[in-house]
Amino acid sequence: MFIDCVYKALRTPKEIQKTLEILTEADMLSGDSSVIQLYEKNLSYYFNTKHAIAVSSGTAALHASLLTVIEPGDEVLVPAICVPMTVSAILQAGGIPVFYDSSINSFKPCLKDFNDKITAKTRVLITVSMWGYRAIDSDIVGTCRQKNITIIEDAAQSTGTDSLLGYEGTIGDIGCFSTHEFKLISTGEGGFILTNSDEYAEKIRSFTHIGFSQHHGSFGYTDGLNYKLSAFQAAVGIAQLASLDIKIQGREKRKAKWKILLQQSKYIDFLNSDVMSRHNCYSLVCLLNENVKYTGKELANKLYTLGINTDTYRYKNAIVSNYPYCKVFYTQPKYSGNNNIDFPNASNLVRRMLVLPCHERVSIEAIHKASQNIINLLDGA
Repeated sequence: MFIDCVYKALRTPKEIQKTLEILTEADMLSGDSSVIQLYEKNLSYYFNTKHAIAVSSGTAALHASLLTVIEPGDEVLVPAICVPMTVSAILQAGGIPVFYDSSINSFKPCLKDFNDKITAKTRVLITVSMWGYRAIDSDIVGTCRQKNITIIEDAAQSTGTDSLLGYEGTIGDIGCFSTHEFKLISTGEGGFILTNSDEYAEKIRSFTHIGFSQHHGSFGYTDGLNYKLSAFQAAVGIAQLASLDIKIQGREKRKAKWKILLQQSKYIDFLNSDVMSRHNCYSLVCLLNENVKYTGKELANKLYTLGINTDTYRYKNAIVSNYPYCKVFYTQPKYSGNNNIDFPNASNLVRRMLVLPCHERVSIEAIHKASQNIINLLDGA
């Protein structure tokens, strides 16, 4: 593959040296290390939130956050376009996933469908900012406040995406992030949670620290699991956070190059970032127009044979309710069973979407070559 969405994160010699220096000063290497405290302090400062809690994965972040908010049997609204791991966290917390449609050409909720799906059992709205694109705005926040629905942002792919409302993952009640190898802050495995709520922070921290109670100074007062991050990973995270803005600038250049080259095709449009916002350029979402005989998935399959691996190929662009273990919740009478009817906007977006990587391992030369391959395939169609 000369273009691959799967990659090893770049770590500069300066970052590695900084990591070693931090670990040398550590009082211990467990999840209770002084390094963890420094990492969480830096996260809170960067994202301008009251609390940051480092955890072992983005899924752990979602699971712990949901457990603080819902009771078994509560309904959790989740977008039709998301990764299945988001739904897994709901199920592990005892919730019932309820799938909602997106807005037109957006990952934000369709407010009409969102409102139609609310019942007396609805407790949480999860937004998922896929490929770094925004998934929340003031209308969504206002609706949830009015209906007493807690907002949990799955911001796993949107670290650094910013708008007038703040960073993605800081606009709702709780923000959940991943620091997996492919993310903009990469600690190999890991994640963190952001919130301004003292109550949520205390409950989440207790659960992710094996039920340790700060108030009682001991265990056994509440349930919990060991979702702590190690000092090794936190030290890497500190160094990665310091270079986040520089990393986004590099991705912006790659995204711009993709767009300059691909806009030569009359068959390609682009999913727009909102005005007055910064997209972290996790990936570029291209939209094939209606005159193309290929779907995004069909084009991605052809590109894969030419050495271009995209998230469209890797994830198959499935509506999440179609995954085997989600289908039990995608049933009548709530749904017709037809994605085009139940999620018309999301289905249209999935059908037209081609997702191209913008990470540091993608060279400008490779973008030139891949863009020509894409244009040749479309023109030949």
